[in-house]
Amino acid sequence: MRKISLIVYDFDGTLVDTLFDIADSVNLTLAELGLSQLPRETIRKYVGKGVERLMSQTLNDTDITDIPRAVSLFKKHYSENLVNHTDFYPHGREILEHFKNKKQAICSNKPEGFVRQILESLNGLQPFESILGGDSVKSKKPDPEGLNSILEELNVSAGEAVLIGDSPVDIETGKRAGVYTCVVNYGLGFAEEIAAAKPDCSIDCLSELKEIFY
Repeated sequence: MRKISLIVYDFDGTLVDTLFDIADSVNLTLAELGLSQLPRETIRKYVGKGVERLMSQTLNDTDITDIPRAVSLFKKHYSENLVNHTDFYPHGREILEHFKNKKQAICSNKPEGFVRQILESLNGLQPFESILGGDSVKSKKPDPEGLNSILEELNVSAGEAVLIGDSPVDIETGKRAGVYTCVVNYGLGFAEEIAAAKPDCSIDCLSELKEIFY
């Protein structure tokens, strides 16, 4: 087992299952733009690198080039549909309670306001001493700026922290900050890409964290 002082979680695909509400909001945006809807599995591939990247990739094969308008429309629809289907992954609340004596934080590429609104709706804000979104810092993950900011804010060295994520973006972020990386295999990432990114460890369920860290 590995001794830690801080657990930093990614959000979408790691701690909270947000895919259906994101996909539905993307499709509401596409409908408003007069475009055909996309399957959830297609949209899944675009999640995790920020809203701008999400909509840019969604509109990649269309004639629409006004990405800022698409982002604005998506944010409108998403704000109205944040928690229709969204909830913690299995054992999510349990693991937050289990590690309540550790410092816990969120480092996401999702806009911070959405992260906070979802957690508030799920009565899940309390465990976190720091919450950073993709718009909280200048550079999104895999730039380690946000993660380094959390380490500094909470006065924890990189060697005492672990980053839990679901994608190569998270693994690269952790490595660049010198933080131990743990990837979840149930999230939005794809197995081959995750394996190639070489996380320090991987889990199939959040409950396994109790057996790895203390």
